[in-house]
Amino acid sequence: MRAFGALRDTGMGAEEIAARFGQAVSFVYKMLRLSALAPALIDLIAKDQLTLEAARALTLTDDHDQQVKVCKAANGHAHTIRRMLTAEKVDTTSGMFLFVGREAYEAKGGTITVDLFSQGAEGFADQPELVQELAEEKLDAIAGEYRAIGWYEVRAELDQPYDIYMKGSMYPVRREPTEIEAKRLAAIEAEIEAIAEAEGEDSDRIEPLVDEQDVINEGLRAFNAEQVAIGGVAIWVSRDGSLGKSFYRAKAEPKPKKGSGEAQPLYSNSLFADLTRIKTRIVQEAVAADPALALDIMLDSLAGQLLHGAHGYQMALEVQAKTVATDVPDELMATSDVLPVEEVMATRFASIPVEGRFEAIRAMSADDKMALMAGLVAMTVDGTVFSGGSPGTRHHHFEQIARASGVEIAARWSAPIALFDKMRRAAMIDLLREEFGASSAENCATIKKKGDLAVNVSERLPASWLPAPMKIGAFDQAERDPEDFDPDMDGLDDEDVADDETA
Repeated sequence: MRAFGALRDTGMGAEEIAARFGQAVSFVYKMLRLSALAPALIDLIAKDQLTLEAARALTLTDDHDQQVKVCKAANGHAHTIRRMLTAEKVDTTSGMFLFVGREAYEAKGGTITVDLFSQGAEGFADQPELVQELAEEKLDAIAGEYRAIGWYEVRAELDQPYDIYMKGSMYPVRREPTEIEAKRLAAIEAEIEAIAEAEGEDSDRIEPLVDEQDVINEGLRAFNAEQVAIGGVAIWVSRDGSLGKSFYRAKAEPKPKKGSGEAQPLYSNSLFADLTRIKTRIVQEAVAADPALALDIMLDSLAGQLLHGAHGYQMALEVQAKTVATDVPDELMATSDVLPVEEVMATRFASIPVEGRFEAIRAMSADDKMALMAGLVAMTVDGTVFSGGSPGTRHHHFEQIARASGVEIAARWSAPIALFDKMRRAAMIDLLREEFGASSAENCATIKKKGDLAVNVSERLPASWLPAPMKIGAFDQAERDPEDFDPDMDGLDDEDVADDETA
């Protein structure tokens, strides 16, 4: 490895080194990549204290300091190193990257870090936001073609919609062939019969005729104008990089539209879920600080289930020993100091022993017991609308708790720039239209870079502004669908997400 690196430093290329040592150029290339590791790591390899698999994983970054830091943190485990160094990159074998295509990605200035674990040129796209931008642009262009045809509803999403199988499928109908098509089909049929009679049914001359016949017959199957007028088209990126499509019957009643195109939801499923998790964390904090309210919540849940026959999953507090996680991306909490209640509780009641816990609790003061009870109840309060789900009875119950707590969400959290980075460009324009009118939206629509648009939207909104899912009372009526979110729209995930610059 060091010998290859020394020859490279003298100016020799990979081909020359390969010829000198009688090795494949690809092997020399990999050794040269390894020779560029931090010197301390090369020493470990020489001492058999670092495996080649781990060394190859470390080549996913050129930063020597990061190589050493990650190697130490991962304890030299190759898969852990690889996971840590690729957490914010896109695998070039992923469906989204294959859908975009390497050529289109590199044409926009995207770079790729080759994975020495791969057999070819596979690796990781270093600009995931560019991959997502290009995928969204390609999907939007295809969706535009369907809209131009006149389809009633067109949904373009990076991931397959979770509810697609719940909708009534729509299939193309067969039309009558034109005179020319009918004549050609008859001629093909006659020719196939003649060949089969003269040469046998396994004649090689029959196959191309059958293929032509299939093409014509396929062309006779199409959606008619009536189907298009009431039908929907869902398109998404499949795992193999192909375009997934589904045709279904959409709602027949008129659907309100904004501007020239169909109204798009402001928040994807995954972002909607994160916003309700933040709201849950804030309400949990308020419940933990109010033992009297926590007691009422617990009694209400127990009475509802044991006296009135309610199901636990319908309650905002399901009485069971299960912590409700409120983990969200750090960037969405950049403007808030609200900590998960379980962290606060672990610190405050760290003195409660595992052995002898009951005796310790019995010895607590009444105030400490109430504080413990409040915190534990708060940890089980759940107002999350999970990705792909819809608000229901539990969320209506959660709103009652949130209102009773008296918490002001805007006082504990304000929208960080990351929120707008995670929204689609069209969603931000719609948000401006709703908040400030068409003129403001049209002015900002001319901003080319999505990042600049996100900053502009963030600066225009008042500090007290909250996304609809985070407002107290958002789910007061279990059957109500808030106007500016669509539980059917999945994250453009979870996802949705960061464009850098439009084409």
